[in-house]
Amino acid sequence: MTKAVLPRGPEGAPADPVLARIRIPFIHRASLVCRGQSEAAFIVDLGLAGVFVERAQLLEPGEAVSIRFRLPGNELEISAECEVAWRHDAGETPPTLPTGIGLHFVSLSGADRERLAEYLAEYCRRHTKARRFARPWPLPGAGAEDP
Repeated sequence: MTKAVLPRGPEGAPADPVLARIRIPFIHRASLVCRGQSEAAFIVDLGLAGVFVERAQLLEPGEAVSIRFRLPGNELEISAECEVAWRHDAGETPPTLPTGIGLHFVSLSGADRERLAEYLAEYCRRHTKARRFARPWPLPGAGAEDP
């Protein structure tokens, strides 16, 4: 995988607002800790700000949880303290989204954030037609203007 060069903003976060907004499909196993109990979970999508986790038993927005998962091709786990930002119940729009919770990363190490940003940038370069709520990543040499 080619290492992405990402301009840095305050506190080490990517300065690129596109990268900060995107979410990509990411069906992977994770370990979720909530209410003092550890459980296996499936991540459905991934972004720099958080993840959506499939979960039949919903949690309330604001509830604290932690999550651990691996990026493809990387043995080091991403570990984050999170809070429930939103929830999606069965039958709600969009109907293609499973029942689950949107988790916002509250605490994520700089190294984990960097690895996550590199993975997202590389994904967007390879998949120029990312999910409909993600603007396509500019192609190399295409300039900084909107695609």
